[in-house]
Amino acid sequence: MKLISAFGAADMLELDRQTVRRALRHVRPDGHENKQPRWRLKTIIDAVDRHFGRNSAAVAPTATAALDALFEAFDTGCKRLDGLPDLEARRREARRLMAALVDLDAAMRSGARACREDELRAALRCDEHFRIAMRNFERPCGWTQEQCWALLTEGAEQ
Repeated sequence: MKLISAFGAADMLELDRQTVRRALRHVRPDGHENKQPRWRLKTIIDAVDRHFGRNSAAVAPTATAALDALFEAFDTGCKRLDGLPDLEARRREARRLMAALVDLDAAMRSGARACREDELRAALRCDEHFRIAMRNFERPCGWTQEQCWALLTEGAEQ
């Protein structure tokens, strides 16, 4: 197994040395030579792809399909929410959709871990998606933002 330094890989991949160094910052070396860290070329390429946000292929196609299905179900439910005839029906459906949103959030976070996306970046992305998605329930259900979050907390405690 051939091990390569970050600078050697930068020359091979025709990338800036600091870019490769930053991509490998949190990647455990595959070995050492003269007490210097070395990686396999595949490890380096995967790290650079993650650094540039190009590693969506790391998620299995079935996982991607499952995530797409969760998004589709949630989006369809939110569109249908306005068309329900009475307030109580909209609120029941919103509670069901909140549970679906929790499942969707868990799947998004799992996919981010599978892609070895930076944890902070993934958490911020998923948190923002969740926050925006929760706004779907305010107008059709006549709830305030605080009431939506309180209902979500009640559902988690049950």
